[in-house]
Amino acid sequence: MIRAVILLGGPSRKASYGTYEQASPLFPVSGVEIIGHLLNAIQKLPNLKDFVLMGYYDKKCFQYFQEKYQKLYGKNIRYIQEESEMGTAGGVAQNLEELFEEVEDLLVVHSDICCDLQAQKFYEYHKNKSGVCSIMTVRVSKDESTRYGCLIKDSKTDQLIHHAEKPEQYISNLVNCGVYIFNQTFKTTILNVKAKKEANLSEELQHQPYVKYIKRSTDLDKLYLSLENDVLKQAERDKVYVYEHQGFWQSIKSTSDLLNANRLLLQYYGQNPFIFQSPDFEIKSDGVLIHKSAKIHPSAKLGSNVVIGAGCEIGEGVRIKNSILLDGVEVKNFSFISNSIICYNSILGYWCRIEGDVQFLGPWVIVDNELYLRNVVCLQNCRVSKSQDGGCLM
Repeated sequence: MIRAVILLGGPSRKASYGTYEQASPLFPVSGVEIIGHLLNAIQKLPNLKDFVLMGYYDKKCFQYFQEKYQKLYGKNIRYIQEESEMGTAGGVAQNLEELFEEVEDLLVVHSDICCDLQAQKFYEYHKNKSGVCSIMTVRVSKDESTRYGCLIKDSKTDQLIHHAEKPEQYISNLVNCGVYIFNQTFKTTILNVKAKKEANLSEELQHQPYVKYIKRSTDLDKLYLSLENDVLKQAERDKVYVYEHQGFWQSIKSTSDLLNANRLLLQYYGQNPFIFQSPDFEIKSDGVLIHKSAKIHPSAKLGSNVVIGAGCEIGEGVRIKNSILLDGVEVKNFSFISNSIICYNSILGYWCRIEGDVQFLGPWVIVDNELYLRNVVCLQNCRVSKSQDGGCLM
């Protein structure tokens, strides 16, 4: 049996996408919550026992999500709330016995990714290698690689040779996807790493007490552990294997990443409509997803890569491309929207033009008639009464 653990992190302005009332992993992309896409892929594992959500959000944030997906998949979904920010391995280390109870392996997945996760193939690979840990990786461009954890593997055995988290210089275009499988032996590995960190920290503070003034708070927290920076660096290399994913993958750290993830998912579901698990939406041609309750004027032109949420109203002559409109958005006649995320219940007036690299309008934003917004971030509950080129509106 295997248990799936989704690492959620916690509240952060950087990753809130402008909607502070909503946990970032619940932000809808292609009509489904970010982590909903992951659960949909993972639940296909035939020997999956249950799901565990782990993070330092308040547990109430995920109560509706848990109930919804428990009914949908018939699998128990628990939430383990961390006391504080504990890193990508801290919460796992603190709850090892509970996580490994009645299962042989853990599938650990970061919540801020989008991919066509082939969970069964990855699991079979892990079992064939018989290693302590298997890491899912993907090839990216040379320029992009330094944004992620870079890995070098033995081309014959797939064993991990070297790992560098966000290196300053190019090392490899094979990057960590944030998806792992650990077996029971991993408990010993992570406990050894935890004990070593605690011992080193105690000794360092004893002989160099001034370090607490120059180090980050997370470096001084005995409960804080990073899978990437702490555990992988000290794990025995001959027991860690690297699985190369052949599908698409996108890390989600910003609003532009959200739009890229939306594009990739719409293409994927367009080619595989039987995989899409939201019956309230209808997949159209050219990567367009429309909620069945939305009202679209026949003269409006949508696409490519457009999602229209529940209760949206799109007026006459409107043009929308490469954008996400969440529930309740109203777009008046003859407006143009490109490369934008428009959040809940916002209203765009007549003859507006919203374009640029990436635009983000938070919930309950009103844009007056005949305005031009380019490369603008507009926070929630804001009225826009004049045109703007760049900047943040509050």
